[in-house]
Amino acid sequence: MSDVTFANAWVLALAPLVPAVFAAWVWGVRRGERRARAVSRLRGAAPPYLAAVLFSLAALAAIGAAAQPRWGTRESRVPRTGADLVVVMDISRSMDARDVLPSRLQAAKDTVTATLARLGGDRVGLVVFAGSARTRFPLTTDFAAANQVIDSLATGVVFVEGGSSAGLGLEEAVSLLGDPSSSGRVILLLTDGDDLGGDPAASALMVAESGADLLVAGIGTAEGATIPVIDFRTRTEQPLRDPSGAEVVSRLNEPFLRALAVAAGGRYLGSDLSVVPGVVDGRLQALERAQVDARPTTIPIERYRYFAGAALALLVLGAVAERAGRAGWRRGAALVLTALLLSGCATTAFEANEAGRRALQDGDSSLAIEKFLEAQVESPDDPAVAINLAVAYHAAGRFDEAIFSARRALVSNSPDVRARAYGSIGHHQFSAERLPEALEAFRRGLLEAPTDELRHDYEVVLRLLYPPAPPPETATPTPPPGDQPGASPTRPGAEATPSPGDSGQVGNGTPSPGAGTPGPGTPGAGTPGPGQGGGTPTPGAGNQTLTLDQVERQIRDIDRQVTRLIQEAGETPTPSEALEILNLLAERARIAALRDALSGSAAPNDY
Repeated sequence: MSDVTFANAWVLALAPLVPAVFAAWVWGVRRGERRARAVSRLRGAAPPYLAAVLFSLAALAAIGAAAQPRWGTRESRVPRTGADLVVVMDISRSMDARDVLPSRLQAAKDTVTATLARLGGDRVGLVVFAGSARTRFPLTTDFAAANQVIDSLATGVVFVEGGSSAGLGLEEAVSLLGDPSSSGRVILLLTDGDDLGGDPAASALMVAESGADLLVAGIGTAEGATIPVIDFRTRTEQPLRDPSGAEVVSRLNEPFLRALAVAAGGRYLGSDLSVVPGVVDGRLQALERAQVDARPTTIPIERYRYFAGAALALLVLGAVAERAGRAGWRRGAALVLTALLLSGCATTAFEANEAGRRALQDGDSSLAIEKFLEAQVESPDDPAVAINLAVAYHAAGRFDEAIFSARRALVSNSPDVRARAYGSIGHHQFSAERLPEALEAFRRGLLEAPTDELRHDYEVVLRLLYPPAPPPETATPTPPPGDQPGASPTRPGAEATPSPGDSGQVGNGTPSPGAGTPGPGTPGAGTPGPGQGGGTPTPGAGNQTLTLDQVERQIRDIDRQVTRLIQEAGETPTPSEALEILNLLAERARIAALRDALSGSAAPNDY
């Protein structure tokens, strides 16, 4: 008993009040007796001292139960369920811009910290990217350690190479999630949209095929801001400049982020970071949750039930003693015997119920059914016993009997108990593959007490009965030669432009710089006529040497095509339009890299 602890130790401060009240009662009774003898010689009824003692002991036992005493320990495995969230964060130099205070990177870190604070048993992982991508920590439930890593993030090339490629970050996130599982999977991308490499269209299709939900949050403003860098010669902060000496202004690229989200079947959340934690938490709650782990733990054994039972027995005995004092000792003895028999029955039901729960935890469903039936015989109207018996029947695969047992709890006057009963019936109907009946049971439970668990179960069954329509086809068909916007018929001897996902060859088959394939309308699929938005052949096609003016013209042509597609698509582009925009932007990044090489100077492309 040396290791006794109390969950509510402050309740014990009420214990001295009980003997004080009893002493005050005794003093009052004796004072009343003295006054009665002063006015009359007749002796009144004896005061119910025994009943008062029993009531006082019952009060002390009730205080002990309320304090929740614990002693002894037992081993247990606590299951944890949740979904998986991978945060993909941009740490390129453009995230140092201060159009969002105190900086884009700090705003992104604060948003992720607020998001983790709302998670329950979910797992979270972190991927950072600039010109390359790297996993900073795998999926974990240790949010304290995760917050420390997030707080230490900084821009630069310590963990990743210079540049900016959101597509590589998404590919790393898909790899971190691994094979599809029964748990929900969400990827949260936080970036300003400055994408200078990779193939974002292929990355978006990879995310869509993985089954993960993509949520994209923009960091920055449309007006943008300069990128501060440290001049080590003067040790002062200067704005980043391009090779011509002009200040580099980084702006939020919402068209790119919107197209990326649509192509991956996800959702663009905008640039208001205050909504991100709530949206992520709501999405995780709506997804199916699986068991993350089952950790062994040592928990103290609650002993309050002994004190509660003693308090109840003492109250009954006190009531009997008080009546026995008025009804005579024989009748009183009969009442005491009856009370003891009744308390014995209650104890038998309680012990049988506890034995059934232990058997169920040990996996012995047959013994659990036997013990719960014993408890139900002793206490036929107890809804808790009925629901426990239903769980035992379910474990044994006897679903119809489980449903019948759970229905016994529907006679309870408590809405919470009826909601539990309907939830139990819904699980039994679901296991019996009767989905309409399971859906109706969960619906009735929600009407009684709308809990999160019942909402989740109702939504899962509803999706199984009425699955959502399949998403529209995301692949962009390649039109026949001559029908592509901004392209003329293929030259003799040249291969046709491949569709996204092919080998990446363009022109006469020579691979273009970088990964990815231009889609319909991409410059380099031929020599277009005037006004068709084409340009010179794609860099690397054939042995033709391009001039700097030709490369600049190609970039301007792509910019015009992207602007036209964005205007036509509006706020909600179709998946095919989104893929075409991403392909054009990827091609522009490759041509811009060639322009920098032709200009004879290295541009500050790590932003």
